[in-house]
Amino acid sequence: MPKVTKPSILPLINGDILKRTNLFRWIREYIEAMSMPDGYYIEFGVLNGECMIDAYRQFRGRIQHYFGFDSFEGLPSLSTEDQKAAKYSPIFHKGNYCSMPLEFVKQNILSSCRMQEDELTLVKGMFSEVLPSYDKKCLRRVGVPLVIYIDCDLYSSTVDAINFIDELAVTGTWILFDDYWTYRGSPFHGQQKGHPSFSC
Repeated sequence: MPKVTKPSILPLINGDILKRTNLFRWIREYIEAMSMPDGYYIEFGVLNGECMIDAYRQFRGRIQHYFGFDSFEGLPSLSTEDQKAAKYSPIFHKGNYCSMPLEFVKQNILSSCRMQEDELTLVKGMFSEVLPSYDKKCLRRVGVPLVIYIDCDLYSSTVDAINFIDELAVTGTWILFDDYWTYRGSPFHGQQKGHPSFSC
């Protein structure tokens, strides 16, 4: 009998423990168990909306509003710091991960999970351009950030997102870094380098 060298297919059938939807489901249980106040979900790096759809399906009825920031034109030009790490992730270059147009992404999200239009806000633009001037009052009107999903690949973009949420995150806010182990897990590049310690 030949030696089996492939992974079991059971996780694909029964659901991987690391699957994003399972993580969101677990976080929802936490939010409810901790009696968190009303709040919102915010995502940096929406692409075509798949993660936002997963989030809504797990958090609906508990999270009031969903905010998404993306250029919808792919990654920005790499900063000097990002260029230093390019050999570890050569797939990151200007324009890569360009999504469908914003209106298409919006309709994709709304129709895929029956989200109401007044529950969703998508903001188009490079983080370095739109985040510093974005009026945070519209965020605070719907409570506190319960879940923040940062999926922007680069160190420079991560820093932009972190600076934006610095005064918004509270005790109990979940901050998820989608690309934390990119660049071969190096703490000197990407999101690991860009994420600080919070004192909420």
